[in-house]
Amino acid sequence: MNRIILSIETTTNICSVSLFQNKKLIYLFEDSNRKHSSLLGLFVEKIFINSDIPIQSIDAIAISIGPGSYTGLRIGLSFAKGLAFSINKPIIPINTLESLNEGIKDLNYFLVLHAYKDNFFIQEYKNGKQYGDIFFNTINNIKNKKIYGYKNDLLKNYINNINPCSKKIARIAYKNYDNYIQNDIKLIKPNYVQPIEFNIK
Repeated sequence: MNRIILSIETTTNICSVSLFQNKKLIYLFEDSNRKHSSLLGLFVEKIFINSDIPIQSIDAIAISIGPGSYTGLRIGLSFAKGLAFSINKPIIPINTLESLNEGIKDLNYFLVLHAYKDNFFIQEYKNGKQYGDIFFNTINNIKNKKIYGYKNDLLKNYINNINPCSKKIARIAYKNYDNYIQNDIKLIKPNYVQPIEFNIK
């Protein structure tokens, strides 16, 4: 599959953008300082300035659509939709936890991603396959289980760390290109899993 894919990951504090051609990484730019709004467009611009590939030549934009940070999801998907519309290209929406699971060889484990406070997005895997749906909870009941996920202070003592990355998003996009691609970008929405809680006083 000789496809050119621009891949974007913004669902955590990490802003990651990469360009792939025929499954080969051409360029990657990343930053972990939660500056998505100022860096995302800059990273995309730098990628196409430094490569020999015109932005109009890409076949699709792969984007992580959640679960994850509310702000990060909004910034990433809004940017991807705007770019896709301007150059008339489709979007490949990718579940964040599906991309984090890329490369895990264990059979029975939990995959987690921090949401806010002590709450997490959690996906159980049995015999190497998803078991049930993503759920939203604390991790108190699974602390004695095998856990993979993006490490933070709440997990540092008992987690196998996996950093979110646009490279993982691209790998899933290539594997599922025909099934995941969405030409009608208006239909793509962030996957928040759990309604966002706002404290109003």
